[in-house]
Amino acid sequence: MNLNISDFIKSILSSTTFRVVFVFSILILVAASGVFYFESDRNSDQYGNLFDSVWWAFVTVFTVGYGDIAPKTLGGRLIAIFVMFSGISLLSLITATISSIFVSKKIREDQGLESIKYENHIVICGWNNRAESIVDTFIALSGSKIPKVILVNELPEDRVNAVLDKFRKYSVKFVRGDYTRAATLERANIKAAKIAILLPNLAQLSPADADEQTVLATLTIRSISSKLKIIAFIMNRENEAHVKRARADDVIISDQYADFIVASNILEPGLTNILGRILSPTSKNMIVTMPIPVKFHGKKFREVSEYFRSQHHVLVIGLLAQVESIGLSDFLSADTSHLDAFIEKKLKEAGKTLGEENKVVVNLNPDDEYVIQENEKAIVIQ
Repeated sequence: MNLNISDFIKSILSSTTFRVVFVFSILILVAASGVFYFESDRNSDQYGNLFDSVWWAFVTVFTVGYGDIAPKTLGGRLIAIFVMFSGISLLSLITATISSIFVSKKIREDQGLESIKYENHIVICGWNNRAESIVDTFIALSGSKIPKVILVNELPEDRVNAVLDKFRKYSVKFVRGDYTRAATLERANIKAAKIAILLPNLAQLSPADADEQTVLATLTIRSISSKLKIIAFIMNRENEAHVKRARADDVIISDQYADFIVASNILEPGLTNILGRILSPTSKNMIVTMPIPVKFHGKKFREVSEYFRSQHHVLVIGLLAQVESIGLSDFLSADTSHLDAFIEKKLKEAGKTLGEENKVVVNLNPDDEYVIQENEKAIVIQ
């Protein structure tokens, strides 16, 4: 601890900002003391105390020129001349130093080298040809409540700048680095994030290698935060089990519904148009979830459906519930007893856990007599 404090003090003392402030303070004190020495006797009405002299020194250095206090003695005026010349140079140096700090910070931020202190934000790791469209769609669906977004990848600087310029007004920031490394994720303040989205890094890797990176990134994020929601995109279906074992909350497989849409459109002409209208971010008929009023808890689905139809003019097509499972850490005791170790070992050997991740339960087109539970939301078509 002492070593850290010592290093901190040394870093402050060696910084350019501290040196400039120190020299400026010395100039003010010397000038104020000198002019007070010469003026206190012959010009006591203006230089009645040391504070008046300090005030005069500040006004002179910053070239404000109020004229309320002015030296009359030869010594006082010589000091004034010295303060004027040295003050201009020092003021220029202070301005340049402050500007340099802000410009340097802005450059480092644009290059993705600065730590970002967002909270409750979205972290998008990786990049591919769909990433920009995903951000566009996400912003369109968010309406007026657009959360802050941090992009984490290793794209070339010109490509990153183009993306940042496009989304500048939406508080989109960039962190450069390998998102499988904890240090990079910490610069994106992953602990305070709301959701982490992992995209296949196809700009630099093959589909197989991109999926391996997604698994590794999921493990790294989970080691930092056990509660953060992780949505992982993968290219190959056979890697789904690996990503789920790494404890991703949702796994999306590339083009997993393409075959179904094509085949179904042959058997059911017009299906593509229906899905396009429901899934389009610009459509008025999107599928969304809505909270069910407390008064309907314990009531039948028929009553809820009628309520949403009459009051909100939407069609209820099902129910969604997020069930919080008991995690392994919640089940085992605080100490590392042999019994706890045995239980954990046997669970892992069986490839099972105690529900370490939350489970989303979807109930489409339930029976009219189905009883609504407290943790359920309505799935509706607007």
